[in-house]
Amino acid sequence: MSLIRLFQEKKYLLRIFLWITGVILLIVVSFSALVYVNVEKKVFKSEYENSQKVLSQMKYNIDYLDTMIRNITLSTYGSNDVKALMYLNDEETYEHLNVINKLNATIVANNPFIQSIYIYNNHKKLYYSTYGDLYHKDAELDKVLQSYTNIPVLRAIVRRSAEADDQGAGGAAANTVLSYVMYETTDRDNRMDGAIILNIKLDWLVDNIRAINRIEAGARSELYILDSGNGLMETDPGNPVQGSTFANTIRQAYVDQASGAEARSAQPSGFFNRSIGGEKYIISFIRLEKTGWTLLDAKPYKEAYANLKQLLDTILLITLAIFAGALLLTLSVSRGIYKPVRRLMEQTSHGGSVTPGAKDEFSYLTEVYRKSREQLYEYHLEKNNNTGIMKLYFLKRLLVDSFSMSGTAFGEALHSLHPALSQEKPFVICVLRIDNYKLFMTKSLVERELLRFAIANITTEVISRSFAHQTVDMKDDSFTILLNIDSALQAALVEELLVEAQRYIKEHYKISFSVAISEPIEHYQAIAAAYSHTFTNSSYRYVQGHMAVITQAEIDEQTSSMDMEQVMELTGKFIEVVKKGDPVRSEEKFRELFRNIRKLEYSDIMLASMQVVHHLKKAVYEMNRTLKEPIHIHAKLLNRELYEEETAEQFEEQLLEAVQTMTSERKSAAEQGNQVAADTIKAFIDSNYFDSSLSATDISGMMRLSAYKLSKISKEHFGMSIPEYINQVRLTKAVEWMENSKLSIQEIMRRVGIENESYFYKLFKAKFGLTPREYIAGRGKG
Repeated sequence: MSLIRLFQEKKYLLRIFLWITGVILLIVVSFSALVYVNVEKKVFKSEYENSQKVLSQMKYNIDYLDTMIRNITLSTYGSNDVKALMYLNDEETYEHLNVINKLNATIVANNPFIQSIYIYNNHKKLYYSTYGDLYHKDAELDKVLQSYTNIPVLRAIVRRSAEADDQGAGGAAANTVLSYVMYETTDRDNRMDGAIILNIKLDWLVDNIRAINRIEAGARSELYILDSGNGLMETDPGNPVQGSTFANTIRQAYVDQASGAEARSAQPSGFFNRSIGGEKYIISFIRLEKTGWTLLDAKPYKEAYANLKQLLDTILLITLAIFAGALLLTLSVSRGIYKPVRRLMEQTSHGGSVTPGAKDEFSYLTEVYRKSREQLYEYHLEKNNNTGIMKLYFLKRLLVDSFSMSGTAFGEALHSLHPALSQEKPFVICVLRIDNYKLFMTKSLVERELLRFAIANITTEVISRSFAHQTVDMKDDSFTILLNIDSALQAALVEELLVEAQRYIKEHYKISFSVAISEPIEHYQAIAAAYSHTFTNSSYRYVQGHMAVITQAEIDEQTSSMDMEQVMELTGKFIEVVKKGDPVRSEEKFRELFRNIRKLEYSDIMLASMQVVHHLKKAVYEMNRTLKEPIHIHAKLLNRELYEEETAEQFEEQLLEAVQTMTSERKSAAEQGNQVAADTIKAFIDSNYFDSSLSATDISGMMRLSAYKLSKISKEHFGMSIPEYINQVRLTKAVEWMENSKLSIQEIMRRVGIENESYFYKLFKAKFGLTPREYIAGRGKG
């Protein structure tokens, strides 16, 4: 229980301990694994080199035997007695037995690895042999030679001897021979004209392999020879390999390896791993270039790596021992690292333990630090508030009552604000106002205080580089800066510094403020009037927008070219366009009107803006008297928040949205009214087309529409004027009479309200391209 409680109370200590332990364990395990891998590679390389030594020795012996046999074959082939037997025909005689006996005595007797020598005579189709009968028939050799397109010269041919067939399968291994053939030409049947053939016993090769096996008796290793066709060669009479599953699996593994890696197959030697019967083997190979054979050595993997298991156990024991020692060392190191943390815990908590709910010691200490910082901040805030209250008091005295203050009283109040301020130098007053103040007030109290502090502190830091000054938070949306300048020429520098402060605060705190700067104040008694005037000027943020820097010179330039009467005249023109329901023209007039409103003084701007809203509402009331469906007064025209916007741009956007809604509704109502008028006109003309006196004037008087309005509706809905539409209806009716009756043209004219025949013909031909008579005639033919 005490250990569990220790872990619960000393979480960071446990974390240090586990981290150091993990690092040490990782290092020890990595080092042990590296040692094991390197040793494994060295053992593997050693086993491969041993196998290569054995195979190389065998390769040397076989190559030596091959060279010796080639030399014997060539020397025997060059003998005159041998050649005489090769080419002896039926008519010639020769001492055959003497030649054969001589070969037995000189070559066969001195080279025990030679089984026999054949002299082939193509004329007699027989072999003179040193083994068995003098005249020899070797069907096995003939079969092997006939299998070649080109019989190999001085190359070992692996075959069974004729005696092996006589002895059966049991003697196959003992009577497998290597035949070396030397000849010069062949006949049409691919038979040699004459040849010498040396048959080599495998006894010497088998004895050599057995001797090597005795040398390697300590290891369970298998040696195999593959011929040039990758077939297994019999080397041990007591252990035939042709029927051995293991031997054939080794052979197939080599064949697969060689065919699957052509690049490696070109190498004279190599090795690979293969699992056979659930056991892993290392298979080494070496190729004999002279004979085309391949030697294979298969050794069990576990025997080659028998010592590795013992090495692995030793490494594990060493690793565990080192790790156990590392644990003790880690505990000591962890306690040393944790010691400063433990002291802090003892100083900040009861008993030096983590309080319930804390994640670990650092979380607890962080929380303690946070609470301490908050308490310290509250203390400094209270202290600064007291200082700020006093500075605000002295500044308000200067700003409100400077004209009645004595020089001594003003000096004392100025010194209380900032000791560096001097009443002997000109003053400048700057009024800073927070932009989007409604949004600013939605923030938390702590955030608002932080932002206020940032504005005052950063502005103070920037201006203090050049001027003695004092910045005071007025505790509303404004700050006031009172500063000394050396001359009026430095007023431009004040503006530059305030712009720099604006940009910095906007970039880093995402809040902006606007600034109004007074003219230089030469006498302290003028400070109160200058402050009042500057604060009023700060209202011109409404015109210049957020982050504005406002000076009296800019205001004078802006307000010198427009008066209230001109604005009211533009307002009337704007209202007339709105009543017509033309959205595009309404927006144009709206923007023209407010471009000119911005040129007024601030008080007139607000008054003119209110007048525009008033006239808009009045226009809606007037339009609704004549409309069936009334236009709704936009909610923004009734909401006082419209007048609370900080900038003219915001006010104009809100008001323009309301105007666009009104003009759209007006246009829709006008279009609806025009459609009703167009339907009425159409119905009236369709019912009275036969009246020859029917005209646009009659329709205009009947519907109480002006000629212009009537013409506009007609062109908008019919695509033509009223007279043109009347004629179109009359001609359409005339065609109907022509197609459905036998009335004369004069009668038809009378019925459609046209009295002048030439006029009728002119209209008809212009419409249809034919005269009335041609039209009727053409219909009759059809």
